[in-house]
Amino acid sequence: MIIETHDMVEQFETKLKLASFVLSAFTFIALLSVAVFAGINAGNGSAEDASVGGAGLADQGQWFVFDQFTGYQTKADPQKIAPGGNPVGQNTYINNGDRISVRDLGYELFPATATKSVTTSPITSMHTFRKRDGTNIMMGSYSDKLVYKHPDVSQFEVLENGYTSGADFGFADHNTNVDQTSYVYFGNAVEAYSRWTGNVAVLTDNVGVGSTTIQVDDTTLFPATGTITFCETDLAYSAKTATTFTIAASTVDCDSGRGVAQVVETFPAAPKGNKLLVSDTRMFVSGVASSTQTLFYSAIADATDFTFSAPRTAEQGGLINMPEGGGGIVGMALDEGVMYVFKRNLIKSVTFTQDGDDLPIVKPIKPHDGKSQTLGAVSDESIFSGGNGIIFITPNNEIMSLSRVESVDYPQAIPISDIIKPTADAIDWSESVGVYWKNKGYISGKSTSESIANDTILVYDFRLNQWDSPILGLNIGDIAIANFDGEEELYYGDGVTTNFYKFTEIPLDDEYDTTANWRSREETFGAPHLLKTLDSFYVEGYIADNTTISISLLLDEDGYTQTYTTDFEATESNNQYRYISGGYNLFGFHPFGFERFGSNENISGKKKFRIYLSKELKRISFYSAQVEFASSGQNQQWEILQYGFHVVPEPSGYDRDLLRVFQ
Repeated sequence: MIIETHDMVEQFETKLKLASFVLSAFTFIALLSVAVFAGINAGNGSAEDASVGGAGLADQGQWFVFDQFTGYQTKADPQKIAPGGNPVGQNTYINNGDRISVRDLGYELFPATATKSVTTSPITSMHTFRKRDGTNIMMGSYSDKLVYKHPDVSQFEVLENGYTSGADFGFADHNTNVDQTSYVYFGNAVEAYSRWTGNVAVLTDNVGVGSTTIQVDDTTLFPATGTITFCETDLAYSAKTATTFTIAASTVDCDSGRGVAQVVETFPAAPKGNKLLVSDTRMFVSGVASSTQTLFYSAIADATDFTFSAPRTAEQGGLINMPEGGGGIVGMALDEGVMYVFKRNLIKSVTFTQDGDDLPIVKPIKPHDGKSQTLGAVSDESIFSGGNGIIFITPNNEIMSLSRVESVDYPQAIPISDIIKPTADAIDWSESVGVYWKNKGYISGKSTSESIANDTILVYDFRLNQWDSPILGLNIGDIAIANFDGEEELYYGDGVTTNFYKFTEIPLDDEYDTTANWRSREETFGAPHLLKTLDSFYVEGYIADNTTISISLLLDEDGYTQTYTTDFEATESNNQYRYISGGYNLFGFHPFGFERFGSNENISGKKKFRIYLSKELKRISFYSAQVEFASSGQNQQWEILQYGFHVVPEPSGYDRDLLRVFQ
């Protein structure tokens, strides 16, 4: 009996210990939850705080403020991208990483006096011919025409017609030559290799059918006799004065103010390629239809002479055959005095020995391994220099930068699109066009393979090594930079119609609306596993008078639990949200660089605002939250400097409907 009682006591003690252990475990879990919500401090959090898994919230709530922005990021889950990143967006910039804004980029018809064409014929090629005297002449092709825009002429003029319709031209300026003359060389891989002097005059009087004297502003640059073209008509002249050409008889009427150009000169014996590049006074030509794998090069300082003897002697022309990697040469580019030749699956460098032999040295960047290597490029126009390297797009949709890496003495191909890989993979790059402009790379492609033109532009900021949200709303045929008014400006040819446009620094897309948005990552405020509520949301930024910003809060994935939306209009009658001042300037000081030109109040009309979105904000439990800023309309201008969530822990800790038995 005593033994039985002793056994019963032992069993009771064992049960008591077990109960004590279970109670201790529950106490530990409860304290852990309190510790997580106790947070970093009782005051304010930050973007860094919100990204730390062990961080959390003070019991009375805590502010999490975001004021640094890290760009467009689509590869990682929206919860896992960097603080300040945006997984969703279009037509918005992060500027210096300090603010979000509508892109400061729009476009207008060029020239402004032109009449918009409705002809469905895309601009297939563009080039700026930069002459020795500094004159810039923009050139372009569409249908069967090659056109030019001279600074002294008010419109695009036809330089030559009758080309193969829709053929893609390549251009290269060759101003260091035996003639000491400015030339632009070009070809379309069908018609003869050609060049043009860029000599242009302007009619100072109307020309009628039968006229024998053509009056212009200046004939200085033209030879004593030759052929001129105006109003799509070529006419030979037998003599000239300082301001006239003498012709047999005009066969066309042409108005005063129209351009008169020296005609194109052709070289039928030269290679008919459409990829041209000048290096060390030589002209390199590829894209020849009958020999797509061959790189032809001219004699030194003579871009018309591609001949060579056997054996070849120094300074003659020549050719380099590149059968490795399969397929033809896609394009060429220069960097650090080295020429790079791109195929779809191979990149080679080309230099010449600096001695009496003058021999080409050809080396692959990476040896072709015969295993479907994809270190190459998809199109000529997508290869461009900028940002201390060469940018190109590979057949597997990677955007690469070919440049030297610190402590490495040879060029490295570095993928810069990895952080937006799903976006880059979805774009059709087959006719892509790119340009380096004001520290950014603009790379256009088709949103789908069914798109008729490059309707999406990805924007890479080389200073920040970050991506802005894609630019939508344009159809890019080709892009060029030109200086007509003492300033370098960016232009593009439409990919659908026969129109040229100039980019501007305001979000006004000709007569069309610009739709822009920026959506933050999914914020869990350091506690992805615990419920919380929101009792206030703060926004600070700038807004112009004509602008309305839509602000949306999305609780849980894409607003699954709740979506709040409000429109903030700059013209609201209650102006207490905006801080309007003429600026404090006690003695009239104007320190250079103090105000932000291009986006400051004096130029754009944007004024500071602050708002709290807390009125009638229903407290709903959630796990994660996102904010989206958006606008739609003409010239909508706004900036977001910072925004903040005031988050309060949910006492229940978690949604008990989500409990499962762990067997």
